[in-house]
Amino acid sequence: MKKGQIIFFFGVLAVSLLGCKKDTGEIKIGLYGTITGSNALAGEMLQKGGELAVSQINAAGGVKGRPLNLVVYDDKSNPEGAVKAVTRLVDVDKVIAIAASNSSPNILATTQISEEAKVLQVGAGTSPAYTNAGFQYLFRGTTNGNLPNAACVTAMKDMGVKTIAILRVASEYGTSGIKSFVTLMENSIEVVAEEVYQTTDTDYTGQIAKILNTKPDGVLIFGMTNESALAIKQFRRNGYNGFIYGPESLGVPDIIKVAGEAADNTIFGSGAVVPASPNDANTEVEKKMLEAFVAAYGSMPVSDVVYRGYDSVMLIARALNNAEDITKPEAIREAFLKIKDYELIGGTYDFTNGSGDGLRTARAYIIQGGKNILYDNWKADR
Repeated sequence: MKKGQIIFFFGVLAVSLLGCKKDTGEIKIGLYGTITGSNALAGEMLQKGGELAVSQINAAGGVKGRPLNLVVYDDKSNPEGAVKAVTRLVDVDKVIAIAASNSSPNILATTQISEEAKVLQVGAGTSPAYTNAGFQYLFRGTTNGNLPNAACVTAMKDMGVKTIAILRVASEYGTSGIKSFVTLMENSIEVVAEEVYQTTDTDYTGQIAKILNTKPDGVLIFGMTNESALAIKQFRRNGYNGFIYGPESLGVPDIIKVAGEAADNTIFGSGAVVPASPNDANTEVEKKMLEAFVAAYGSMPVSDVVYRGYDSVMLIARALNNAEDITKPEAIREAFLKIKDYELIGGTYDFTNGSGDGLRTARAYIIQGGKNILYDNWKADR
């Protein structure tokens, strides 16, 4: 061969080999949440759940043989902070997917940014508002907020409840929450009393007395965690020994910590709750995750939001692994829409209907002996 031909041949060969070379560089994904501010405890758990998922994914070989790099920002528990965080993740860090905040308003504040950039967001907020809303790149990595309430109402009906009395907080949270419950109860359960308390109240004796005078089959409490724990104690102190029902906030560990034995026979719906120890987990997937969490951080999580961070990152990794080309946003979205029969902490995810919600049901739990137990298991053992 002539010298020129030889040079050309090896030049073509070098280019070909470079083209075939496997990309081993890191893949950047983002996470933002309420790491400081009024909801900091939940945001910290979101971050730790996401970081645990990344460490496990990387230990198993990463995504397409490449390690994940999780870039984390604080949204400071407000929409303005979320907008700054997502803008930086998209424009500066160039992430290809985001595990989104545990605050639904913060997620909604950022959707225009991620939709325009075609960057996938998997939210940890429970508000029904941001799914089924036509967003192309927005999904949920936990249960839709209506599902836990539905699980609780199903348990009510299963327990034969015909009349219910309500104690709720005087806020939009309490108003909309009770509206959800009443809608789900339809005409099969009658509300015989509805008493309201202010967020500054700590004594609910007057409201409880009025409720107990109606002799309801059950009591429904809807408030924030500490308020609900106080209300549970006061119902028991005033002689009520029946079943207490409520939203997923009753699954936070502080309910049992504050209410103690009084919390027994409290029933609520949730995607998943934090048990006393990994051995008390309700599924094998949850048990293994909690064992890894304790090994990494030295203690159990203090909020179920940890599961949302974990599931969201795991879902992102599943989509990236299955995407034909992770440099193309459309390919990542298409792969996410094909996720089906994927069991994680929140349940078995299926995104094939295009709604953005991957879970169709939540679980009902009952507190017994200071532990959160699956309602179905408790009922089967009675």
